[in-house]
Amino acid sequence: MSPARRMDRSERGDAVILWCLGLAVLLLPLGGISLDLWHSISDERALQAAAAAAATAGSSGINVTAYRQDGTVSLEADLATSLALKNLSQQSNLPALSGPPSVVVDPTGNAITVQLHESVGLSLLRILLGGRLIHLTATATAAPRASGSP
Repeated sequence: MSPARRMDRSERGDAVILWCLGLAVLLLPLGGISLDLWHSISDERALQAAAAAAATAGSSGINVTAYRQDGTVSLEADLATSLALKNLSQQSNLPALSGPPSVVVDPTGNAITVQLHESVGLSLLRILLGGRLIHLTATATAAPRASGSP
């Protein structure tokens, strides 16, 4: 028999099966990373859109008294906060938040900032990484504008 022995049909099939199994084992973590990354990006975009919408809604809570007295466009803190929180409560596509939203009106009344937090659980990578979560934060700031200003 020669040193470079030819494989018979059954041995060639076994090698292909082993090669395919090895490839599948290597591709599973890659698929898990892709799936978890896509899920995180999707939730982050929804969170950012929700924060932006809430900040914009809150920026419409102007202090009417100051505006009528001297034309100053500034926010009334309680009204702006209320409008932002109401907007968040009415959003149907808002992901599950990991804590209460943070709504802060600038002390001068020139801006409102909304910050949202979410923790996204891993799906396929949960097996490899345990119960770790991906923490997302979205922040949006909006300012009141007078009518006709750009």
